[in-house]
Amino acid sequence: MKTVCVIYRDFSPDSPAVAHNYETLKEIFGDYIQIRNCSLKDLQEKKTVLEGDAYLVSRETLLAPLRDYISDFKKIILMERSILKQGLSHMMDIPSGSDVLVVNDAPVSTMSTVYELYELGFNHLNLIPMDPDKEPSGIYRNIRYAVTTNEPDWVPPYIETVIDIQYRVISFSTMLKLVDLLQLDTNLLHFKLIQHLNSIAQPNLGFHNNYLYNYLKSQMLDLVIADSESAILVVDYDYNLVYFNEKANLLFNIKKYSSGPLANCISEDIIELLRGSDDSTLIDLFGEPFLLQKTPLKLMDQLMGYCLTLQSETNLRQIESELTTQLRKKGMYAPHHFQDIVHQSPAMSACISMAKQIAATDYTILIRGESGVGKELMAQSIHNYSSRKNAAFVAINCAALPESLLESQLFGYEEGAFTGAHKKGRAGLFEQAHLGTLFLDEIGDISPNLQSQLLRVLQEKQVMRIGSDQIINVDVRIIAATNRNLEERVRQGLFREDLFYRLNVIPIEILPLRQRREDILPLLELFLGKKYDELSESRKVQLTKYNWPGNVRQLENIATYYKTLGSFPAYLLESDFSDHRSHASSMHSKFVASSFSSLSDQVLNLIYEGSEPFHGIGRTVLLQQLRDMGIRMSEGNLRQILSDLESRGLITISRGRSGCRITSAGLAALNALSSQTPTI
Repeated sequence: MKTVCVIYRDFSPDSPAVAHNYETLKEIFGDYIQIRNCSLKDLQEKKTVLEGDAYLVSRETLLAPLRDYISDFKKIILMERSILKQGLSHMMDIPSGSDVLVVNDAPVSTMSTVYELYELGFNHLNLIPMDPDKEPSGIYRNIRYAVTTNEPDWVPPYIETVIDIQYRVISFSTMLKLVDLLQLDTNLLHFKLIQHLNSIAQPNLGFHNNYLYNYLKSQMLDLVIADSESAILVVDYDYNLVYFNEKANLLFNIKKYSSGPLANCISEDIIELLRGSDDSTLIDLFGEPFLLQKTPLKLMDQLMGYCLTLQSETNLRQIESELTTQLRKKGMYAPHHFQDIVHQSPAMSACISMAKQIAATDYTILIRGESGVGKELMAQSIHNYSSRKNAAFVAINCAALPESLLESQLFGYEEGAFTGAHKKGRAGLFEQAHLGTLFLDEIGDISPNLQSQLLRVLQEKQVMRIGSDQIINVDVRIIAATNRNLEERVRQGLFREDLFYRLNVIPIEILPLRQRREDILPLLELFLGKKYDELSESRKVQLTKYNWPGNVRQLENIATYYKTLGSFPAYLLESDFSDHRSHASSMHSKFVASSFSSLSDQVLNLIYEGSEPFHGIGRTVLLQQLRDMGIRMSEGNLRQILSDLESRGLITISRGRSGCRITSAGLAALNALSSQTPTI
């Protein structure tokens, strides 16, 4: 417990003012301090030196006489007083320009009260300090109003209206100085100080607000730094300790309020590790690896000191695990790695080797290959092999969404940007992928308008939400993928040449399964599991000869078919199936322009070419393929054609990725069309 000596010129233990000061101090400091009321007169009579942790002196005129009775003058605080808010309300009723007699028990206190009232803004009144020696002369008899600080007995009896503003209390600034001197810093004490501050009329609102703001800042520092999982030390240029948090205290056993050279509390060998480190370094402390981050603190170009942050490897692994869990929950996670790519072919081995080299860079990648070869699997593997592996992996199929929806998904939007927009707006995928990877699948199918916007983002590394005028900086690695011939689309004017070269920085070509047949059986074994052993050698050979137009995706679907029904689809059992699909496709393509006399026939043929055992083709892709053929059609017209084909039993329409698939009746109709003689 700290001892606070409150010193008056002379006092009576029964004095109301002394008792009031005592109660105010106890209300704020409680059991943190012991209060001793003293008088200069007693000290002079007893000729004793006063001992205490702090000295509150009631008047500055006592300072000189106290030199012989206090050993350490640095512990002296001059007691200032403030007026309580509750006593001032009635003063507002006094008419402007009125003479007001100010009454206190001593001339010094009276003048101090006058000055403070003027500071508080009572400039519309003529405040007159009362001099008791002049009162008998009748000088104050024409004054109607008087203000007193709980000294009504001193007010002349002829004053009509007496306003008692109560005792002045010890000021907030005095209390704050006492807190600093005694090195008392608790939440309860700050709570009491704020209560006291709110109870008094404070003329210096800037001082008032500075304390509140600084307190809030200190609370923020306690939450962010003091309670951080990292050990944090701040030292000056000569490695004198300036600040440390609780984690650093636990790690190095630094005592509270330690200051001076760091060597006072940390061993010399550890200090050498800290001095010799630069930027981020892995160091060994007490037999455990720690990541040290050393940040220079500068004033302009002048080095002032360093902030040293230490994180244990165990803690870093836990943070990484928690981040991965959160990304999984949001679906912004890449589950696959290079070791998940099952292969035996030299072509795929070379492709993976190249991808690993590219992953170490931040360059934009364009993955090319037919549908179903595993472009997203490769993109995820590159992300997990890169330095961005702990950040988000965000993927979007550009062909699966209409232009307006794709734009809002990519760039985000503000509140009220369009009908149906989320109330608080939404961050786009570029923002969500910040510091990570954004995978743009089917990039060849985006509209010219989005191509322009995407080019700007790639060039400037900035996005602007729909309905906003604010620029947002993003740090994103782009991996794009397409099954289209982008060079041909550039020549046709369907894809921007500048965007193509911006995306095609480092291309990766994944060959179709028919060009790396060594991978067919290893993949089939993966998909079939134990049922793979049921296949005869002749059947395995037969499967390796099939061209697999749907690539790995088709192979996986066939495995699912076999595990469910115990056999392969009928078309796989045909003796000439290896050329069946390619022959049929070439046969029908000859009649695309000549034999099909209606748009319905054109659409039916495209659905046939996009049909696989377990998925079909969507409207967005159909529209794009029709545009590639020079046929312009609205989405509404396409819906009508699809509805007509479905009603005739020629196709089936399913939601999601299943899309539209041709039926046996539709295939028969196409065969009938292809057998007709073309008309010119």
